[in-house]
Amino acid sequence: MLVGPFLATAARAETATATASASAVVVEPASLINNRSLAFGRFAASTTAGTVTVNPDTGQCTTTGGVVQAGGCHSAEFTGMGVRRMTLRIALPTTIALTGPGGATMTVTTVTMDTTPDLNYLGGNGHGLGNGRRRYEIVPNSGIFNFRVAGTLGVGANQAPGVYTGSFAVTVQYQ
Repeated sequence: MLVGPFLATAARAETATATASASAVVVEPASLINNRSLAFGRFAASTTAGTVTVNPDTGQCTTTGGVVQAGGCHSAEFTGMGVRRMTLRIALPTTIALTGPGGATMTVTTVTMDTTPDLNYLGGNGHGLGNGRRRYEIVPNSGIFNFRVAGTLGVGANQAPGVYTGSFAVTVQYQ
């Protein structure tokens, strides 16, 4: 009887590698960052003037007049950091100018914000940083807070079609 060597074949190991990205945002104490911009979405103007209003809490929009909304609205969102129970003042613009094709303009008025659940309203009104103006207290133990900003966009009768853009500043004064 012949006994020969047995040749065993090694199992071939297979590997696969995938790459993913990771990111983080470190919020500096007494700081403010913009997480998301204010968007009034896509809409059609008509021969009748109207408005598009974005709700700062839900980000949903409503229209008036001859404006027909096609969606895509959301409020702007900001994140800041202080310490729990720190008092701060928030200043919003009174209007925001948007410029479109050929220099056509639209104006955002009734600029509002939603601070729940991260900020307690302590009193005041108006848009400035002076005494008695929009004072808040930071609620979260971490000191990190979010708030949303929205407003009402005036759309003219026969508003020129195209993309309209603008910018606005929100100021937080930590006390």
